[in-house]
Amino acid sequence: MKTDLELRQLRVFVSVVESGAHARAARALGVSQSTISETLSAMERTLGTAIFRKSAKGSVLTPAGDALLPYAKQMLALASECVTELARVSTDVSGTLVVAAVESLSAYVLPQPLAALRARWPKTRLEVATGICSGIRASVAAGTCDLGLIIEAEAGQDESTILAKTNLVIFGAPAHPFADRSASPEQLQTCDFYMSDAAGDYHQVLRQYFEAAQTPLPRMQALGTVEGVKRGILAGADALGLLPAHAVERELSDGVLAEVNVRPPLRGLVMRAVLAPGLAKSPIVEDLLETLRG
Repeated sequence: MKTDLELRQLRVFVSVVESGAHARAARALGVSQSTISETLSAMERTLGTAIFRKSAKGSVLTPAGDALLPYAKQMLALASECVTELARVSTDVSGTLVVAAVESLSAYVLPQPLAALRARWPKTRLEVATGICSGIRASVAAGTCDLGLIIEAEAGQDESTILAKTNLVIFGAPAHPFADRSASPEQLQTCDFYMSDAAGDYHQVLRQYFEAAQTPLPRMQALGTVEGVKRGILAGADALGLLPAHAVERELSDGVLAEVNVRPPLRGLVMRAVLAPGLAKSPIVEDLLETLRG
């Protein structure tokens, strides 16, 4: 029996199963929801059978879909393994390495390691996509990126995926009353806090900090981007910002922004690599990870 299944169809199929919804799969793959639906419909026409059916809980796999899933995962893994093995035997192999990273890493950590990687692997095309931690994990699971880089609270997970440790810094404009001074949770509680994503790990660390001190939470506002936080702080001297140390290192050194020394200190964070389970790491990915660990 001849079929013309394509890897991109299998990738969409696995992504929908892994994410549990067409909309989440579309976000992970960076395509429209209509593209997901059209791809699955074309796949069902090729196979001559339905692989999803409607239920009260949404779309669920048919018996044919259940049978297809392990083969789809295996075929995607073999395709990745093939490219990985070719790269092991020759630096002349052409390909694309897609890295998904949180904004502070893509802007302030990755540029230099990627420049070095381009020099060592001149025929490899490098792409960086920016996202939030949950979206990055979904993209890796869906196979739309080769490596995910996230920053999160260290929570006793697999230490082998930790690349580096970092700190969150509370900072303000040089004219802020707490600039270059120590401040307690009780003093900080009166300030507005700006951060790039008020629903992520930074928000969680700050919330836990005040809860541990049994102090009411300050007002927290999301400004969307790292640059937006910095500009927001400089535009209003009463607010404080919360960002990873590597994102404000230059401004603190130049005196454009001023650190607030909090006592007790905030909980630390880690930079973590996210890789698809069961897939062999390519030598290019291993090269980048080694550089980031260094």
